[in-house]
Amino acid sequence: VGTITKQALFPTLMPAGRPFRVSNASRSRRKGIVASSLQELIRKTLDSFFISTGRITMVLEEDGTVVDTEEFFKSLDDNTHLMVLEKGQKWTA
Repeated sequence: VGTITKQALFPTLMPAGRPFRVSNASRSRRKGIVASSLQELIRKTLDSFFISTGRITMVLEEDGTVVDTEEFFKSLDDNTHLMVLEKGQKWTA
């Protein structure tokens, strides 16, 4: 009953975040980031990797597929490995 009351009185304002693993282009740094939207993931990635340009591309680490829409982001599994590419960087196997 307590859980039901809490849910009714305090509805969740944002969807729960999901965990992702993000690495830099050289794979020398990895971070665990929890985000509920693509924009939140990008913002937290910029902060976590100390990227100030704001111009990044998020790709799947396994094959370099670009994650550029909210719909595609929502389809990713928890703990998906992503890679952040800064301007001029390209995905490599």
